[in-house]
Amino acid sequence: MKAIEFNKGACGVIASAGSGKSTVLINRVANLIDVHNIDQREILIITFTRNTADELKKKLSKMGYDDITVGTFHSVCGRILAKEGRLITPNNMVKEWQIDNWFKTLDKKANTDDIISYISFQKNYMRGVEDEFVYKESMYTENELRAFYQLYENNKTKNNLYDFDDYLLECYNMLLNNKGSHTYEYVLVDEHQDSNLVQNKLLEELCESGNLFCVFDMKQAIYGFRGSDTRFCMDFEQDWEQAKMLHLDTNYRSSRKVVHKANEFIKKYYGGYKHYSDAIAHRDNEGVVELDTFLDRESEAINVVDEIQEKLESGVKPKEISVLYRLNTHADFVENELRRRGIEYDIANDSSFFKRKEIAGLIGYLRLIHNPHDDEAFETVFKMRNYPLMYFSNKLYDEVKAYSGKYNESLYESLINYNKYTNVQKKNVSDFEDTLNRLRLQYAKGTPMTQIIQNIIRGYQLERYVEEKYKSPDEAKERVKSLHTLKSFVKGNDLEKFLSYVNNNQNSKKKSKKNAIKLMSIHASKGLEFEVVYLIGVEDNKFPHERGELLEEARLFYVAATRSKDELYVSQIGSGNRFIVEYFGRDM
Repeated sequence: MKAIEFNKGACGVIASAGSGKSTVLINRVANLIDVHNIDQREILIITFTRNTADELKKKLSKMGYDDITVGTFHSVCGRILAKEGRLITPNNMVKEWQIDNWFKTLDKKANTDDIISYISFQKNYMRGVEDEFVYKESMYTENELRAFYQLYENNKTKNNLYDFDDYLLECYNMLLNNKGSHTYEYVLVDEHQDSNLVQNKLLEELCESGNLFCVFDMKQAIYGFRGSDTRFCMDFEQDWEQAKMLHLDTNYRSSRKVVHKANEFIKKYYGGYKHYSDAIAHRDNEGVVELDTFLDRESEAINVVDEIQEKLESGVKPKEISVLYRLNTHADFVENELRRRGIEYDIANDSSFFKRKEIAGLIGYLRLIHNPHDDEAFETVFKMRNYPLMYFSNKLYDEVKAYSGKYNESLYESLINYNKYTNVQKKNVSDFEDTLNRLRLQYAKGTPMTQIIQNIIRGYQLERYVEEKYKSPDEAKERVKSLHTLKSFVKGNDLEKFLSYVNNNQNSKKKSKKNAIKLMSIHASKGLEFEVVYLIGVEDNKFPHERGELLEEARLFYVAATRSKDELYVSQIGSGNRFIVEYFGRDM
């Protein structure tokens, strides 16, 4: 009640997992309007995601509060800039292909993702090209990154283009030059533990009154790699004059064991913080927290899906079961096992093993071995542009398609029969055909499918393709490994049966996914809750990740361990893993 009834001044609210912070935010707004007669237009609510903003808007609208400004930092800044006639729209946002082209003038093999991540990180810390950089891991040297940064900003300026971070920086500079022009009497911020420097500077300008109400939980801060910094919430009372600190310690979501074990784990990292306090379980249910140990991911997956099947048979709804993991590749074997058994699942962010470009391509080759006239498979393979068709243009592909239509041939036949190639292209087509014919002959003679897959990888140089396409050494390594993972999914030597299995689209309509098992990374699970959670793949160097910052990895584990309402099943690969020892209190 103290948080809801808080009126004037700055207030930091430390909200434990499952403590109902959204309810507190909404009821505090109602209290400001109905009890203190605050004009709705003087209230601003800032959320971390657009989905949360939309949900809050709907709830407030049902209560008759339609004039409150609700949005993310970016959307709020976008509105302010628009009012000042400085519109940032999709039309003047820099495109990825433009960035690629710019960076390739400095380095033909530039890793755009790595460089842009670094530049965005610096901008979140308000560091320009000439400033001292904040450390962030990169495959490039600081001098190289400074050159890329300079090139990037020069080209944006020259072409009058903006990026996502410019929403905040442009707005902040505009507010500095127009003091008091866009302030609110009351500002409420959700998920303040994920705020960065420029966002905190914006709060100073948007909330000159000092009536700032920030809800946060430093234990759930998991976006440090983007520039978020827990210091801004943990030092709240130092940054805001006479700030009051309140606690929402009651966990209404989880069973007692889930709450207790999470407390014991995270206390090792935050017990020394002066405002730390344990979460308190509201529910009487004792719940289940269990550990399983496996030698490899395949045996882990079989066991997890066995248990999921038992849960479904006992009446647990599929949508109340979630499998969480640190890295997307940890889900490969679980996804395979669910698919094999025909159990419907929904995998977050379209990160399905079977939808990865190189896996879809590898399956495309298998389909061509089965039926070279499968046009869909041919299109999948051709669009990869791997050896030996690396340099075949879209224009040439269109010509092959036109030839196919004119002579009523399959795309594969048309590729072979089309006669307007250069000598180099002619040789490439011949190599493509020879390799496929060789693979088809091997399969016809009974060569095991696992060997066929290996020969596809070698014959069409798929490892080289992956290594050239994904510049991050870690990602390239994992994706090369995934090519070989497909071999372990083969049971028997029936190609038609295997293709039927891998091409099972799992009822791709979104509607049907509402009541499916949820597979997602821990990052994607933030803010969600499930009756039963399987946290898989806990293994030193993978989780905690060898390149991650330990404290952030611990927070990530805490987030995963607090998603469950009733039952949490944790599995490790090998024994004696750090987080398992710390969470279960003993060396397993």
